[in-house]
Amino acid sequence: MIPTTQTLVHQLIEQTVHIGDTVVDATTANGINTRFLATRVGTTGRVLSYTTTKDNANAAATSLFMSGLSERVTLLGKSINSSYATELGIQNQARIAIFDYSSDAQNNNDLSEDYIDQVNHVLPRLTHGGLLIIKFNKIPVGWHTYTHSLMRDDFKQATYITETVQAHIIERI
Repeated sequence: MIPTTQTLVHQLIEQTVHIGDTVVDATTANGINTRFLATRVGTTGRVLSYTTTKDNANAAATSLFMSGLSERVTLLGKSINSSYATELGIQNQARIAIFDYSSDAQNNNDLSEDYIDQVNHVLPRLTHGGLLIIKFNKIPVGWHTYTHSLMRDDFKQATYITETVQAHIIERI
């Protein structure tokens, strides 16, 4: 049986995230990834969750409250920008960051023009062995150029493609 991209991503999260880790959902949308990450970091971990719409923030906050996960998540009503290092904590790094611009998160129409700038804020703040996962229904202009520009000595890359969604995984080594 071939797994969906969402199943594969959740398996990667299960294998990578440890109790007490800091993780990032850079595109909260329907909150599915935020909730899943919150179940994996335990009571001592933390999820930074970025959402640019009030409706998504309210829906995510309600879902987290109902599932008892609110205390593990910091919901930020904005996109990632130059203040990311401060929000993460100057001395902190993230184990995983996910940007989900796919139909899995009901976010396939919300790709921001500065998504590569956002990735550039997050990528250097990953732990060694940490993963950046980005999902698209359709690859945006500039993505392949960006991934080819990454130093092979610093990052490993893989892509998982199904009929509708592509997951790109970048590991900081």
